[in-house]
Amino acid sequence: QHRVKNNLQYVISILEIQKESVNFSNIDDLIKNNQNRIHSIALLHKKLSINDSVNDVDLKRYVTELAELVKESYVNEKKVNLFVSCEVETLSISKALPVGLIIVELVSNSMKHAFKEQPKGVINIEITKDEKMNKLHYVDNGKGFDFKNVETKGLGVEITKGLIDQLNGKIETPSHSKGFELIVYFKA
Repeated sequence: QHRVKNNLQYVISILEIQKESVNFSNIDDLIKNNQNRIHSIALLHKKLSINDSVNDVDLKRYVTELAELVKESYVNEKKVNLFVSCEVETLSISKALPVGLIIVELVSNSMKHAFKEQPKGVINIEITKDEKMNKLHYVDNGKGFDFKNVETKGLGVEITKGLIDQLNGKIETPSHSKGFELIVYFKA
């Protein structure tokens, strides 16, 4: 009960932030984004209710299902291939929720903006680990943007940065000629 209450507080906070930035031209997008965020939390709770361990989440299944769910929510004529690789077997719910929401924001951003000028898109999500750190590596082959210095600071980028801070994560943004890449390091 307490966990559900805390997770619903995430949604309420996001809606409060959005209330201040809304205009009626982007209302469909706004609703779709919020549906995906809520699906993320619902999927996490579904995973917990069928798992023996109340505190750990099967990360590969969660991330794979979540990324597919977000991708499919964007009815798109373009073909987008999604690849997920995850070395981390389980993650505590307190880390899995922000990781899941980061993935929701990144996949949503790619589906909305990255592939506008090309017929096909590719999204790669890879989660690896070493002795001390987990590494979330997100790449798409779209038009790309500078995550650290976004010209039009979208709400999704602000939410993502807040979630990375919540993980005490460190980011790298390798620069490429094509596409978007973000690496987030966070403690296991």
